[in-house]
Amino acid sequence: MASKIAGKVTRRLVGDHAKRYEPEDPLYEFYTVNGKQKRRKRALPPGLTKKQARTLKKIKRRAHHLDKGFTICGFRFGWTAIVGIVPGLGDITAALLNYTLVVKPAKNEIDDIPDWLVRQLLFNNAVSAGVGLVPIVGDIALAAWRANSRNANLIEEFLRVKGEENMAAGLQDLTPRPPSTDVAAPAQDAVRQQVQQASASSSQTRFSAGR
Repeated sequence: MASKIAGKVTRRLVGDHAKRYEPEDPLYEFYTVNGKQKRRKRALPPGLTKKQARTLKKIKRRAHHLDKGFTICGFRFGWTAIVGIVPGLGDITAALLNYTLVVKPAKNEIDDIPDWLVRQLLFNNAVSAGVGLVPIVGDIALAAWRANSRNANLIEEFLRVKGEENMAAGLQDLTPRPPSTDVAAPAQDAVRQQVQQASASSSQTRFSAGR
């Protein structure tokens, strides 16, 4: 009896703690109008080429369905959670889905994707695969970690930097903008800062190496 109670308390504590670190939905943003929560698709970063926009749309859509495509009683989950129910084989299948549907197209279709970004994408997948092997608590942590959403958001912010470079080089911004509605996204802001810092550090390293 005591062990069951302890297990419930542990699951709740881990779940509450992990939820605070859950990444933003890569496909939708949520906002409130007249006290009601609504959602709309996130606008793509400005200045992307057609190829960049097409690749990012595909990755964001896949990441959403893998991590947050279903909602039951307010709990959002995706295909990785469903296949992960099967012990062992499910975790392996989920890891393969994460790589094949999100990381692989980023590596193959995004020109000049930096090594640091690829390493971070693979690291997020490795964490997802590792915690998924831990019974109960691992499943809860995995539901909040959502490697595909983290990776899609990292890719989006990297392409945001590329879009700014495109516009600085004279490329016209063809990205449609949604109606003006302020949407707070602190988790995505943190990802943006991470990418900007990593990009700046990478540029500085290349500059130093070329001297």
